[in-house]
Amino acid sequence: MLLLSWNVRFQSLPGQLQNVFEAIRSVSPDVVTLQEVKTSLADDVTSRLADIGLVHAHCSGKDAPPTAMRKTTQVERLKRKEYQCLIASRWPVTAGGNRWRRRAPYPELLARVTVSTPDEQKIDVFTAHIPNGSGHGWRKIDTFNVLSAALRRAPDSPRILTGDFNEPKRLRKSGQIVPFGEKIHEDGGTSSRGRYTKFAVTRPRIQRTNGVRSVLDGASQHGLRDAYRDRHGVEAATPVTYNTRKNPRCFDHTFVSRHFEVTGCGYYHEWRKKGWSDHSAMWTKLSFREEIPDLIEWEAE
Repeated sequence: MLLLSWNVRFQSLPGQLQNVFEAIRSVSPDVVTLQEVKTSLADDVTSRLADIGLVHAHCSGKDAPPTAMRKTTQVERLKRKEYQCLIASRWPVTAGGNRWRRRAPYPELLARVTVSTPDEQKIDVFTAHIPNGSGHGWRKIDTFNVLSAALRRAPDSPRILTGDFNEPKRLRKSGQIVPFGEKIHEDGGTSSRGRYTKFAVTRPRIQRTNGVRSVLDGASQHGLRDAYRDRHGVEAATPVTYNTRKNPRCFDHTFVSRHFEVTGCGYYHEWRKKGWSDHSAMWTKLSFREEIPDLIEWEAE
C-alpha cells in the first residue's frame, strides 16, 4: 500500500491545482491524506482524485461539529478556517464521526476514516493540520491534546496518523524531539520552566511541551511509531519538509501501528522546490505484517 500525505497550502492551491493533481497522479497512491485543502475547492479536488481512481473520499469540513467555545469578555465561537483536511482512497472509506474532535478549537483541521481494503483489512486513518503557535497560541496545544486523546482511545487495530504538525523545533540523533518553547542549554539538556502567555492566556510552559510530545513522542504515548525514523533510523539526517529560508523545519510526519511493516518512506522535495506547495509531500510504503508483535502487559503478582 502506498500512502501519500501532503499539505497543499490553501493560499496557493487555486493557481497550483493542476500541478498538485498531476503530481499525485504520477505516483499512483492507494490512500492520500491532504491538509490545507481550500474549502471552496474541496469538491473540485475530490472530483479530480476520483478521476485517477481515488473514488472514495472524506472532507473534514463537511460534517465538522460546531467550533469550540472560548471566553474573552464574552463567550463567542471561533471562526471556522477556510481550509480543511481530505482523505481519499481507492478502497471504501467510512467517516470516523465527530465525538472525538468536538472539543478541538478547529474541528475541520482533524479527520478520521476507516479504510476497508480488498483483503478485508480495516485501517483507522487519522490526518491532522495542527495550527501554528505564533498565530493561534494555546489552541495549537489544545488541538494536540484532542488528537492524542483520540489516538490513545482508539482500538489496538491497524492505525495510521499523518499530517502537518507545525512541530518539532528539532529532531535529535539521540531520538529525542525538542518542541518549540523548550529551552536548549549549553550542555545539550533541555527544560520547560516557568509560564507561557499568548493572547492573554497563561499556563505552565510544561503543558506546551507535553501537548506536543503526547503525539510526536510516538509509541510510548499512543502505540504508533514514526515511519521515517523506523525506516531510516534516528541518526539519519533530518529532512527539510518546510522551508521559510531562515528556518528549515521537518513538520510533516507519518506514524503507523505495530500491524505494519514500513518497506519504504521518503519525501517528494522537488514538488515543494517547484513551488507547488510550501511543504514537501511524504510517501510511505506499507505492508501488513504476517506476524504482529505481541502486546506485553505486566500484571501485579
